[in-house]
Amino acid sequence: MVSPDETGAVQPGEEVPFGVEELFYSRTDRRGLILAGNPVFRRVAGYGWAQLIGAPHRIVRHPVTPKAVFRILWQTLQQDEPAVAYVCNRAADGRPYWVLATILPFSDTYLSVRIKPTSGLLAKVKDLYAQLSQAERDGLGIDASVDRLLATLREAGFPDHRAFMRHALAQETSARAAALNARTTMEEVGRIRKGLSDVIAEQEALVGDFERLRILPTNMRILASRLEPTGGPVGAISDIYLTISADIFSKVGAFSRGDASLCQRMSASFEKAMFLMTCAQLQAEVAGTARPEDMAGSGIDCAAEVACLGRLGSSYRALAAHAMEDAMTLAAKIAEASVDLKRAMLSLETITVMGRVESARIGAEGMRINATINQLHEGNLVISRLLGVITELSGTINSGMRSLRGTYLSDLNDRSAPQG
Repeated sequence: MVSPDETGAVQPGEEVPFGVEELFYSRTDRRGLILAGNPVFRRVAGYGWAQLIGAPHRIVRHPVTPKAVFRILWQTLQQDEPAVAYVCNRAADGRPYWVLATILPFSDTYLSVRIKPTSGLLAKVKDLYAQLSQAERDGLGIDASVDRLLATLREAGFPDHRAFMRHALAQETSARAAALNARTTMEEVGRIRKGLSDVIAEQEALVGDFERLRILPTNMRILASRLEPTGGPVGAISDIYLTISADIFSKVGAFSRGDASLCQRMSASFEKAMFLMTCAQLQAEVAGTARPEDMAGSGIDCAAEVACLGRLGSSYRALAAHAMEDAMTLAAKIAEASVDLKRAMLSLETITVMGRVESARIGAEGMRINATINQLHEGNLVISRLLGVITELSGTINSGMRSLRGTYLSDLNDRSAPQG
């Protein structure tokens, strides 16, 4: 029997072998007691069914996985959200095996689906875990360990653990698909992400251009007050322009600023949908390979287990489809808001034409006002162009998401169908 030393360190070549094509799962109650699993789980863990069923899942825990990782996992699961983490497990003979675990809460149970990690992220995770687990053994408290883990993720460009786990799941499932020469939608996903990035960049440019434009009606009003009597036509036009532009700017702010912006919400909904669809794919693959005869001698109610997997699969397919619908709805709202704002910009352009006419009546001095009006005109054109780009991009994104949803749902049906 090969055992790790007291630090949990292991030497290369000591890991329990299993194939990238193999996918295994275990199901626990909310306390973490094992209720069921598939033969791959039993084989890799190296325990008999009698030792596994009813045992706490920590029976396969390896000390190289920091306690901070499990703290974050449990906090996520207790919010009834799926959780993903790299975990180093330990077999009955002491050998380790690394997995990417995707844990799905459902009813009063948790389903943990594990795949063999093969992306370049694993090496970085191993280094981080080794440092954290050593620090915990040296007395670092679990809260401090969690803080250190999250700080390391932020330094790597991930705002929180949720962002990292979604990235990790995408990277590992993509690497697995490539290794198995399996169909993948990553190219389409990449195009949509690029479109989302472009939309967010365009809306930031839109806000910047509007900020620069806001001061011009005030300048025009000041000039008009010097060149014509109070209540003159140019002053009145500048007041109208100021009022309308202020209203439009408030709409632009709601459209494109902060976490509540339509663009940011659409991006977040899309990433949530991709995450849930990948979770649903993994679950569907588990359900598609579950056969009652494979669990013979386990003490598991096989028919009930297969039925439970089916219900769980239906639940996650519905969650994934709903998240994608949310993203597509937001994409459509962005297109509608862009068209609406473009119409409003046309009304501002009409006012600039009126301003030109009235400033020309003032004579040579009116040319100073006309210069400001020209700036307003140029700004209007730039903003209208940006709104047109945003409208086009959001339409392309919506179309891409519709295509992606159809592909994913078809794939989920294929994976969940019982295999011969």
